[in-house]
Amino acid sequence: MTMNKQDSGETEYYDVTLEDEEGNIRPRKTKPADPKKVKDPGWRYVGLAGQIGFDIALPMVVGLLAGTKLDDVWGTRPKATLVLFFIGLVFGCTSLLRIVKEMSVKR
Repeated sequence: MTMNKQDSGETEYYDVTLEDEEGNIRPRKTKPADPKKVKDPGWRYVGLAGQIGFDIALPMVVGLLAGTKLDDVWGTRPKATLVLFFIGLVFGCTSLLRIVKEMSVKR
């Protein structure tokens, strides 16, 4: 919760906590709020989009590369590649669900 202070015509934001004084609850100013927290330029969402893309693509690419190497060694051309690709896809989807769950808890 932020509280607006208007003394000299400028706006200052404060974090507010509530304290109990003899049964009455009143706001108590603590430290000034960080202006970066008040205005969010949206870079957090850009980073989140990059994290989601990386978490989905990396397990699939690793599965493809490892599957190709194993197919060359074992002589089973598409089988190991497809199995490891789909395992990577499952890991990517579970990572996506974990990120969405963490974001929903933060809000």
